[in-house]
Amino acid sequence: MATLYSNELKAFVVAEDFLENPMSVLKENCLTVQHFDYQCEHKRNASGEVYGPTEPVILKFTVRVNSPKHAKVFYSNLLSNSYFNYSFLFNATFNANQRLGDYEDGMVVNGYVVSVEENYSTEKNQTGEDEQILLDVTLLARSVTYLGREEQNNYKSVFVE
Repeated sequence: MATLYSNELKAFVVAEDFLENPMSVLKENCLTVQHFDYQCEHKRNASGEVYGPTEPVILKFTVRVNSPKHAKVFYSNLLSNSYFNYSFLFNATFNANQRLGDYEDGMVVNGYVVSVEENYSTEKNQTGEDEQILLDVTLLARSVTYLGREEQNNYKSVFVE
């Protein structure tokens, strides 16, 4: 596989923990991520040693919404006072059955939806159809689990607990 730079990665998000059954993820449930940003850090003393709790991790991402049912999950999770899992898959490919075939990297974020904002244009696109809605979603993360591939060996790290 060719080396891709970060601005060339294609990312999808699905509102479930794909680690429970990785090959059952349907392409139709995956939303294309337009923007993705989070920062995970600890407090450090003058010696560089970690102390105290992890700083709050706020993850912000923007997705293209293909249908109202895709937006509904974020709004219902916003109204709930519970945490949910969201899986981010990078450079994912799908098999002939439209199920997840492979992915380069992935991560599962467990957290609370704290805001959802819609961005859309009322203009028609070139085919005369309405433009798709972009949702800006903000999560307060409880945990982030990263699953990557390096020479076909998976490794898994939990950054925040």
